Amino acid sequence: MDNQNQIDNLVENFKKHPPKIIGGYKKPGWALKVLEKTSNDSTEIEPDGTITAKAILEAKDLTYYPAFLTIDISKKGQIVGAYLLSEKAEQFELLPFELAKDFVGKAEAELTPFRYRTLDKIEGDEAQVNWPEFS
Repeated sequence: MDNQNQIDNLVENFKKHPPKIIGGYKKPGWALKVLEKTSNDSTEIEPDGTITAKAILEAKDLTYYPAFLTIDISKKGQIVGAYLLSEKAEQFELLPFELAKDFVGKAEAELTPFRYRTLDKIEGDEAQVNWPEFS
């Protein structure tokens, strides 16, 4: 099965059984508490050299979402992937933002553009200029 068929099957499954996206909190501390429950390190270097980092997203409507961001240091900290968390059978599941946005329960205009902050400062990340504040 090719990648597009896998994505189509995943979307179809989500339509039948919508994922419960975690977030929409009024304070960033609640998103932080969710991230602390995950077993991942705050930052992880991937084989391709990108960094996966725990982050808190601040939506346009000033609500907060725990997330994982893929950051490309070779491009001065450009975000190349964003993943929201959902609950599934007492564990977390990462969903690409492109798929998850339809299940947040808000219009995309209420969410984006996001501001973000990673839990740790990342060496070489020039895009996140206000760390530890939201950029």
